[in-house]
Amino acid sequence: MAINCPKCRAENPDALKFCGECGTRLVPPESPQASQPQTFDTSTLELSRGTILAGRYEVLDELDSGGMGKVYRVLDRKLGEEVALKLIRPEIATRKLEEAERELLAVEKIQIS
Repeated sequence: MAINCPKCRAENPDALKFCGECGTRLVPPESPQASQPQTFDTSTLELSRGTILAGRYEVLDELDSGGMGKVYRVLDRKLGEEVALKLIRPEIATRKLEEAERELLAVEKIQIS
């Protein structure tokens, strides 16, 4: 089984802990840190009652909207509970994910040193 580097996307054997190309710490696929958030382009989509997101969240109501996006009251079908789900505008989400990735890489460099 191979692991793709999160930084340079090079394919590495699963026995390696660091990328053979760029030296970035590799995260095994079964690790929770390896999962990627699902993204939806909701910029032109109006979510109405009954809309299902990610095969899991059923929209019940829109609670609020603002500069970052919208908040919905949804039924989490997996948990069987009502929860709030915030959908962040794609351009903001991308920027925030890039910031979080830079912070994670900085922390990894500190831990390696």
